[in-house]
Parts: sequence; structure tokens; C-alpha cells
Amino acid sequence: MKRSALYLALLMSFFHATAFAADVTHTDNHVQSQQNYTEVQKINAVLTIENATAKATIPGASVSAGYMKIINNGDTAITLVSASTAIAKHTEFHRMFMRDNTMAMRKVDALEIPANGSIILASKGYHLMFMGVKQDLKPNQVITVTMQQDNGKQFDVQLLVMPIKKY
Repeated sequence: MKRSALYLALLMSFFHATAFAADVTHTDNHVQSQQNYTEVQKINAVLTIENATAKATIPGASVSAGYMKIINNGDTAITLVSASTAIAKHTEFHRMFMRDNTMAMRKVDALEIPANGSIILASKGYHLMFMGVKQDLKPNQVITVTMQQDNGKQFDVQLLVMPIKKY
């Protein structure tokens, strides 16, 4: 188990997001063109999403990750308990951390966005993990992720797929 988690963490470390490019359309209704994506997504009176992105995949890869800033302008904390998307068999919240001088990754059962606060999903911290990706994620596609709160309410977030950064 430790070896597979380390392998997955190393694999994901090679996929860094970079700049936007041109439109791409796709037949899956959950994969749209860049025209439908906005950097700031107002979900409701209290929730705002900023800079939601996902990593492109190399051909044949079955994992990817999603990043964003989730802002809660309300007076009570919001707890996210699940996420799902049509592009992957499983979507989970994960957290990267250091253990014995090695990066490790662990599933997180819930994410809490504090009242009048925010949480950042980023490559070396909390993030969305897409497992069992059903097709290659290509730069400039927009995928939809449905988030569910502990009170049963759901909302959709649009993530722009970013190109793989070359070193």
C-alpha cells in the first residue's frame, strides 16, 4: 500500500499546470470547450470558486488531479463530503504531506471551508484525485465536477484542463 501511494504521488508530481491555450470541443457533455469556463465561478450567495483546473493526462494514464480555491463568504463553515465527475470512475479528496522526508498522499473523508474563509486545493496539499480516468484529458477541455455538502446540497464546478508542464 505504501509503495503504491508513493508511486502515485511521484507520478502526480510530474503533472504541473501551466497556461491556457485554444478551444477544443468534445462529444461528452461533461467535457466542453473553454468558452464555458470562467476563472471565478459564483456558486451561490456564499460560495465562490476561483481558478479551477485539472491536469492533462499522458496517453494511457488513469489518474489526474484537480485544483481550485473555494471561498466561503457565509457565517457558518461548509463541509464537502464527496465529489464526482463523468470523466473518472472515482473522485476523492486527497492531501499530500511529508512523512519521513518523503511525500505521501492520503484520502480525506471531508473538506471543511471555514466561515468567512477559504481552502486551497493545490498540487502539494489538498486536491481532487481523479482515479480510473476513462479517456485522456487534453489541454483546454472543460470538465464538470459535482461537489456534495454534508447537508446533501450539491453544486457543479467547471475545471479547465491544463497542459503538462515540460521541464
